[in-house]
Amino acid sequence: MSGEAAAPGDVRKPPRIVRAFRALNDRRMVAMLLLALAAGLPFGAVLGTLNAWLTVEGVNPSTIGTLSLITLGYAFKYLWSPAFQTAHHPTPFLGPRRTWLLSFQVPIAILLLILPFSDPGSQIGLVAIVALGVALLSATHDIVLDAWRIEVARSDEDKDLMAALYQFGYRASTFVTGFLALLLAEYIGWAMVYGLIALMMVLAISGTFIAPEPELSSEPAGSRESFQATVPETRLRVLTAAVAIGWGVAISMIVWHVFTSLTRDPPPSGTAFVRDQGPVIVALTVMVPAILAALMLYFFGRKPGLVVPDKAGESTSVKVLHSLFRAIFDPLMEMIGRLGWGALIVLLLALTYRFTDAVWGAFAYPFYLDDRFGALHHSMADVAVASKFFGVLMTMAGAALGAMVISFIGRMPVLVMGAILAAATNLLFADLSMGGARIDAFLEWTHIAEPLRAFAGWAAAISPHAEGADAGNRMARLMIAIAGENLAGGFASVAVVAFLTSVVNPRFAAVQYALLGSLTMLIGTLGRPWLGELIETHGYYTVFIVTFWLGGIAVVLSLVEWWRQARLAGAAKPGVSADGTS
Repeated sequence: MSGEAAAPGDVRKPPRIVRAFRALNDRRMVAMLLLALAAGLPFGAVLGTLNAWLTVEGVNPSTIGTLSLITLGYAFKYLWSPAFQTAHHPTPFLGPRRTWLLSFQVPIAILLLILPFSDPGSQIGLVAIVALGVALLSATHDIVLDAWRIEVARSDEDKDLMAALYQFGYRASTFVTGFLALLLAEYIGWAMVYGLIALMMVLAISGTFIAPEPELSSEPAGSRESFQATVPETRLRVLTAAVAIGWGVAISMIVWHVFTSLTRDPPPSGTAFVRDQGPVIVALTVMVPAILAALMLYFFGRKPGLVVPDKAGESTSVKVLHSLFRAIFDPLMEMIGRLGWGALIVLLLALTYRFTDAVWGAFAYPFYLDDRFGALHHSMADVAVASKFFGVLMTMAGAALGAMVISFIGRMPVLVMGAILAAATNLLFADLSMGGARIDAFLEWTHIAEPLRAFAGWAAAISPHAEGADAGNRMARLMIAIAGENLAGGFASVAVVAFLTSVVNPRFAAVQYALLGSLTMLIGTLGRPWLGELIETHGYYTVFIVTFWLGGIAVVLSLVEWWRQARLAGAAKPGVSADGTS
């Protein structure tokens, strides 16, 4: 806070940490935790647990790889996010936002209940359809949940705390669909495991009934502002139609690739799709609309007016174009107009901040299990304990730590710290790939080597393939590397969610956050084929060194954004801190 004396009549706010703890005593926070669990359970069930079940059932890796294409629903969910920008539902008995949440949660739970009655070995088509349905419903559920989370927040403390609770609940769901699912499957079978996941999904739905309906969702559409009044009608129709056609082409490319991947033998190359068509899809869905929005702001003005009513007698196609303009361009033009050149920094941060995590995550299991290219050659039991149990706990601890530190010092310092930690932890894995000498030195220096090795030795002993006296030492190294990486990952996740939430206008929460959230996955997805070739050519050590240096891009961008916000805060209120809070 500023050291200046308060002006007469000023009321000083309590410290930031006090305001954050007061916000905890609110049903919105309980609802956020449960709804985060409802968001994370289907993601883990169809993208992690399902792959383990398919492997046990003898499904070949190429088929499993084809099924992983359902992740495209999460990466491109912003394509259909405009449909949920305005909170309307045909039967809003709980209010529009909550009714939409329930409308997706119930069919997700039903589809998860169908999976236990399928046989992956002989009914892979049914499994694929169910998994794709869960993924698409879950991705759309995330759009509505993010909009609710941003609209219902009343202060910066609310936004930061809800971002932390979202990460905490989401990570808790991975503990259920990861470690517990793998452990229980050995004793009660995969059918019962999926039945329990579906039951937990039903319990998590209770968050929808606890959650309050945002006040913005009941705001009449006619009171909303729109740039429609500033853009000449002819240009509005042409530009909106061009973007709509581009989005239609992009969606068709994705749908066609998924369809051919599930129906053709052999399926088309996923690597070629990402390499050849991925940049086209990104250009059509992100770059072209953003450039057109910036041009319209430049030529036609930066001030929106009230929503322009459609004239009597106008054709349905014109009314549709007007609706599309308000759904697609209004959020983009508002964000670019509000942030100015800062919008470029925000977009670049969204693209690069989680790159090291997103691109490396696809190769975690090969690095742990393989014996080539400098991989570690651990057993499945080792990985279950170290990654799916210990690692998830560390991720949750990182998220809790991030929430606590944000409460004390604000989001921008934490954003920079998260970027530094996310990049630096790649060096832990680089050392691990070379034998772990520096990790061993750290363990000895901190005097935690013996207790950690004792626990790691027990963990290694549950593996039927544990070999030699060094099994405990190898597990200790793996666990300390995963602990560092997951602590940093949880910390950085809270930081980036809090940051992206802070730059989103609640009036356009569905589109703006869906766009920024999706961008955090795009570069990592597109970079995986290149990273795979780099692993085969130069080995894992080189890859971790390269990703460490690439992580520096997010560090630099975070510092630039901190400086930009500090300048704005200083110009507006000399007594305001760098992240815009007092």
